[in-house]
Amino acid sequence: MELKRAVWCCLGGLLSLSVSSNAAAAFFSKKKENQQEAESPIKVNVQGASDELAENIKAYLPSMRGLSCNSSADRMQRFVDASQGKMVKGVEAMGYFSAKLDMQPAQQSGCWVLNVQVDSGLPVLVKESNIKLTGEGSKLPLFSKLVAENPYEPNEVLVSQKYEDLKTNLSRTASRLGFFDANFVQREIRVDPDTREAVINLHFETGQRYQVGEVKVTQDILDEENLAHYLRVHQGEPYDSDVLLTQQRLLENSGYYSDVRINTNYRDAKGNQVPLEINAIRNKRYSYTATFGYATGSGARLEGTMETRWLNSKGHKLDTGFRFSQNDKNVRATYKVPLWKPEHEYASVSGGWATSDNKDIQSDKFNLELSYNRRNKANWQQTAYVNLLNERTKVEGEPAISSLLTLFGARVSKTESNDSLFPTQGWRAQAEIKGSHDALLSDLTILQGTANLRYLTTFDNGSKVIAQGGIGASKVDDITNVPKSLRFFAGGQNSVRGYDFETIGTTDDKGLVVGGRNTLTTSLEYEYPVAEKISVAAFVDAGDAFDSWGNVNMKVGAGVGARYKSPIGPIRVDFAVPKDDTSDVHFYFSLGPDL
Repeated sequence: MELKRAVWCCLGGLLSLSVSSNAAAAFFSKKKENQQEAESPIKVNVQGASDELAENIKAYLPSMRGLSCNSSADRMQRFVDASQGKMVKGVEAMGYFSAKLDMQPAQQSGCWVLNVQVDSGLPVLVKESNIKLTGEGSKLPLFSKLVAENPYEPNEVLVSQKYEDLKTNLSRTASRLGFFDANFVQREIRVDPDTREAVINLHFETGQRYQVGEVKVTQDILDEENLAHYLRVHQGEPYDSDVLLTQQRLLENSGYYSDVRINTNYRDAKGNQVPLEINAIRNKRYSYTATFGYATGSGARLEGTMETRWLNSKGHKLDTGFRFSQNDKNVRATYKVPLWKPEHEYASVSGGWATSDNKDIQSDKFNLELSYNRRNKANWQQTAYVNLLNERTKVEGEPAISSLLTLFGARVSKTESNDSLFPTQGWRAQAEIKGSHDALLSDLTILQGTANLRYLTTFDNGSKVIAQGGIGASKVDDITNVPKSLRFFAGGQNSVRGYDFETIGTTDDKGLVVGGRNTLTTSLEYEYPVAEKISVAAFVDAGDAFDSWGNVNMKVGAGVGARYKSPIGPIRVDFAVPKDDTSDVHFYFSLGPDL
C-alpha cells in the first residue's frame, strides 16, 4: 500500500507538467467539439458522465480530421488505442483519478460512431493548499492578491485548471513587473487515490525587481524639450510592461509616428537596470479626408479636411477644412499647440468663414475662437472657449442685421464604438452651453444649450437599430436680433428627412421660416442585411424648431433606403416623404460611418 501511495504521489507531482496545456481545454471543449464535428462526420457519444465531464473527455480526444464514414475497422481501432491515455488525462483534469473508461466503435446509419462508457467513480477532493510567496514581490498588492485568492476551497473537487491558472498568473505578473529571476521553488499536486485527497504545494520566489535603465529614443520630429512631454518611462523607475505599452500607445496616438517599437532585453541589464530603446518612425506629414453627399432640395455636398500632423519641432499641428453645398459653404482652420500632458490636452486657435442660405433667410459670418481642450480619464473630450462672432443675417424682404458677439462656452463629447468604420455597437453623445452678454463686447445677451445622443445596436441576426435625439434651447429677449447661426432650424438629411434643408421652424408674419429659440428632433432607423455587404433600411424622423415649449408641432418624415459596405465606409441611399404630403419624394445619398 505504501508503495502504491508513493507511486501516486510521484504521478501527482508530475501532474502539473502533464496537464497544463490540456487542462485549459476543459472550459473550451464545446468549441473544440464543434470544430471536430466540422472536420469529421463521426459522432462521439459519452454515457455515464456529467455534461461537463463528457465535454472534457471529448476535448482531450486526438484530432478526428483523418476519420471518415469509410474508415476501416483497423483505422478506427488505432484511433481508439490512441484515445485511451488522452481520455484518462481528461477525467483526471476534472478530479477523477479512479475512473474506468471504455471506447467502442460501432456502425450506425452508414457511418462510424464512437461510444464511450464512463464509470467516473468519486472525485479527488482538495484537502489543503499550501501556497507560499517569497521575495521582494511578496510586498506588492498584485502578488498578495493572487495568493490571498486561494483557488480551492477545502474539500473542493480537484479541477487542475485552477492550479494551472494560478501558476500562469504568478508568472505573468512577475514578467510584467520586472521580476525576471522569479521561479517556482516547489510546484506539485500530491494525490492519494485511496483517501481521495489531494494536497497542493506551491512556492513562488519572485526574486529582485528590475528597474528601467537608460532610455534611448530614436526619432526625427520633436526637439528634446517637447519630446520629454511625451515620455512616461524614466531611468531608475520600477520596470512595468504595462507602462511601456502605455508609452508606446501615447507616441503612436500623437499622430507624429506611423510605428513605435520599444525594445527591451533584461539579459543586457546592468545593476538590475534594463535599458530601453524606443524607435519611432515618422508618419506621413499630411492626412486627407473627403465625404460626398446629395439631397433633394440642397443638392450635392462635398466636404474635405487636411491635417498637418506637425508644423515644427515643437509638435504644433494645423487642421484645415471646407464644406460646399447649395445651401451652405465654409472654410476653416485650427492651429493646435500640445500642452504639458499632450496625450489629452492642447490649446487651439481656430477661425473661418461660412455662409448659409435657404429660400427665406441667409447669413455670412466670420468667427475666431480661442480654446482649451482636454480629454479626461473616461475619454470625454472637454473644451472651454471664447468665440468672437461677426455675422450678417438677412430675412427675405427685410433689412439685414449685423451682430458682433463674444461667446463664452463649453462643450463635451464622446464616442464609444467597437469599430470606427463599421460599428455594430456604440454611441455618440455631445453637449454644449454658450452665451454672451451685452456688457461684454456683444450686441445682445443670449444663453443657449444643446445636447445630442446617437445610439446603435446590432442583433444576433445581423439587423441593427440606430436611434438618435437632439434638443436645444435659448434664453433671449428677441429672436429677430439673433444671428442665423444661433437660431434653430430642422429639416434635411441630418435632421428630418422628407423635408428640405432648414424648412422647419418658426415663421414670421409673411410665412417665412426664420428659425426658433428651441428645437427638438428624434429619429429611429432599422437595418436588415440582405447580402454580405448590402442592407435595406426603414426609418422615421421627427422634429421641430419653435419659440415656445407649449407650441411644439413635430413634423414627421419616413422612408426606406439601402446601405452598402464599401472599402471606404458605408454608402447610404435613402428615399423619404413628409407625413403631410406623401407625393413629395426626397432623395438622399451619403458616405460615412454610423457614429
